[in-house]
Amino acid sequence: RTIKEINDNKSAIEENNKIETSLNLLNENYKVEEMVGINLLSDIARDKATIETNNKSIEQSKKIIGTIEKEEVLVRNWRLYLDMIGKNGISKMVIRTVLPLINGELKHLLSDVCDFDVEVSIDDHNDVAFSLIHDGVKSALGSGSGFEQTVSSLALRTVLSKISSFSKPSFVVFDEILGGVAAENYDALKRLYDKMVSSYGTILEITHNPALVEWHKYFITVKKENNISTI
Repeated sequence: RTIKEINDNKSAIEENNKIETSLNLLNENYKVEEMVGINLLSDIARDKATIETNNKSIEQSKKIIGTIEKEEVLVRNWRLYLDMIGKNGISKMVIRTVLPLINGELKHLLSDVCDFDVEVSIDDHNDVAFSLIHDGVKSALGSGSGFEQTVSSLALRTVLSKISSFSKPSFVVFDEILGGVAAENYDALKRLYDKMVSSYGTILEITHNPALVEWHKYFITVKKENNISTI
């Protein structure tokens, strides 16, 4: 009986050991799976945060893309505007069509005023060029004498004002424009003045030159005494 009890206890002990070993293994597996679960939950939380950050980034990027698209429209419009008003734009196209009219008006205005012609043209670089033509020789307007430049400038302004689509006043103002003109050329310039009056109606000239008194009908005299100007 004692041996039988010992054997029964031995079997129970062995069974308990097996059960304990199984429980220990299950506990270890549970701990591993629990750690895996914790890591998965951590990954899920991190992925949710990443998704939220990415969604915000996407929204911000969409706004930036929208802004860029609007700016691209502005850039395209600006380039179109530059092309229209640039060297090869509409203004040059218009100028080319009216060059014969401009040069014809200049020739008419300067006839019996001077012995040279003024010509407006478009050069090889598509720039507007102003030239003096004297005895068949063409030169840049900037190289002319004081008289030539003054006469040319007055004629050009008169003609361009005449053909311009902008509203034109009934008078023109000159301020000391004869500073670079020699006295022997005054008569020629007076003939140009007389022609310009027909375009403007009135010429208001500011001058210190007493030789021009006979050119005008009315006078406003400004005198300065003791540093005080009076009319």
